[in-house]
Amino acid sequence: MHVPEPITGTVVLIDNTERLPLAQSVLEGEGFTVRVAKTMAEGLALIAEQRPDAVVSEVMLETPDAGFVLAYRLKSDPALQSIPLILLSSVYQHTGILFDLNSPEARQWIKADAYLERPVAPERLVTKVRSLLQAH
Repeated sequence: MHVPEPITGTVVLIDNTERLPLAQSVLEGEGFTVRVAKTMAEGLALIAEQRPDAVVSEVMLETPDAGFVLAYRLKSDPALQSIPLILLSSVYQHTGILFDLNSPEARQWIKADAYLERPVAPERLVTKVRSLLQAH
């Protein structure tokens, strides 16, 4: 019986929190090539240069909404808009605001393919990246 190889590829991980090494380690341990940026500007430059298979970004980078701005810029660029984007944040823990991409209102202004509230179980992050890669 043939078992297919797991879906892998290059992921740009944009994060300035203490969780960056764990997320990087988890993704690399699952066979992904990971490129790291710590700011929105670094992330956008890396995405343009690398043309990764997926992007995973914290929402609250240098400003509380930097991840949302990054998503808007990425999805507004015809050359980059097809790259799957996952936003991560613990904003709910701090503000009580829950982002639900199943809501039409949220989909209008959150230009990400997925949103995961932190803390995210490592296997959930890997599963979400793989499912988005498979869909694209």
